[in-house]
Amino acid sequence: MSKHNILYQKIKKQFLSINDLIESYFNSLRQFIQNFKKSKFSTNNKLFFVFGVTLILILIYFLIPTFYNKNLIQLEIKNQIFKKYKIEIKFNDEIKYGLLPKPHFVAKNLSIIRSDREIGNSKNVKMFISIDKFFSTNKFNLKNLIFKNTDFMVYKKDLSFFKDLMKTEPNENKIIFKKSNIFFKDSNDEILFINKINKSEFYYNFKNLENILVSKNEIFNIPFKLIVKNDKFNKEVNTKFDSSKIRLNIENKIDYENINKLGFLDVLFVNKNTSLKYIIKKNTLTFNSENTGNSYNGHVDFKPFYLFANFDYKELSTKKLFNENSILIDLIKTDILKSENLNAKIDFNVNNITNNNELNNLNLKLNIDQGDISFSGSSIMWKDACKIFLSESLLSYDGEEINLIGKFIFNFNDINNLYSTFQINKSNRKEIKKIEIDFVYNFNKKKITFDNVKVDNTSNINLQNFLDEFNTKNKKIFNKITFKNFINNFFSNYEG
Repeated sequence: MSKHNILYQKIKKQFLSINDLIESYFNSLRQFIQNFKKSKFSTNNKLFFVFGVTLILILIYFLIPTFYNKNLIQLEIKNQIFKKYKIEIKFNDEIKYGLLPKPHFVAKNLSIIRSDREIGNSKNVKMFISIDKFFSTNKFNLKNLIFKNTDFMVYKKDLSFFKDLMKTEPNENKIIFKKSNIFFKDSNDEILFINKINKSEFYYNFKNLENILVSKNEIFNIPFKLIVKNDKFNKEVNTKFDSSKIRLNIENKIDYENINKLGFLDVLFVNKNTSLKYIIKKNTLTFNSENTGNSYNGHVDFKPFYLFANFDYKELSTKKLFNENSILIDLIKTDILKSENLNAKIDFNVNNITNNNELNNLNLKLNIDQGDISFSGSSIMWKDACKIFLSESLLSYDGEEINLIGKFIFNFNDINNLYSTFQINKSNRKEIKKIEIDFVYNFNKKKITFDNVKVDNTSNINLQNFLDEFNTKNKKIFNKITFKNFINNFFSNYEG
């Protein structure tokens, strides 16, 4: 048999086999349909069948967005976001569709644009959509937006981006930022500070007709919660700031109807309540207290930033200022006072020191100059017998320990009062007008060391040897017994 006939027979045999297979399939299908018509479903089977078909149809409906033209969808999303929130975005990667927990589109590496410049980049953005208009790409409705791992690089002029979010027209949707950062920069492109956002929500409250921001943030290692409510009808903004770490709670109300904005501030600071009125002009802020007892007033310049303030108290405990757990120490540990862009002069005046009967008339001068913190020029009275000045002081913090370095100057009006109080031996009582002594005080260890002592402008070898020995023993001085012994030994070593 020729090769051509053999090949022909093989092809014919294969064709017949395929034909038999197709015929068998349709015969089986015909038999199934006939049996299906003859059979009688039970009620449960019918319900199961209807449920299954319905589920498949619903699933097919929810999967319709997967067939959308991605370019058209991205354009529609951009238009809707800009129309609702005045936010301009740029897709750097193709979006994807997600079904759970709700239908949404996911964008990676999305840019937020302002004035043709990228001010933010989000690694993950979820854009939820309504489920009632899936059959047309230009009829779906964009709902909640969730930006995750977004880094903002903003200057002062870019702050209007966040301000505009508080002015969006009423809608039922939210804009949420999670695990994000705002890097604030100055005109030299240097980072001033970083505001870490754990979670921020912008939304409109239809009940009270307010735009609302609820945000949990962290700045200078200080966690805080911020709530801002913008009542556009009455042209008022209400703000609540709360930080348990520094024991500070602030409630603020400001009327922005006029060019000069009037505000009212209520501050709960270390369990002390203070109310302030203030006025904001173009580049300045001035404030004064509403309290009948304690009084406060100050002035702030914004360009460049400078704060001048006076806080006058009838009475106050120095522990609230200098204790290891005081508000001042907490602020120093956060580095907020060490910012190179912070300049301030703040005076604390206290008539009565509540935790010490012998001390009064505290004038504490806090000076902050481009990160350097000083208390130079501060003074306090010991009874009416001695005025104690703090000179040449500097506060240092290396990330672990806080040290106050400076010079004490004791000017005596009546040194005999001191001799009597500390029961100094009469043979050691000398007529002294002034004592100067350098010191270093460690807030963490609560220990102090002394050096370079002078009595009436004259150095004394015996006193210096006494202080050197005291320093080597590294004793704590701030309890009644050790302090009294220190004073007695000091004057016994002074020959005069």
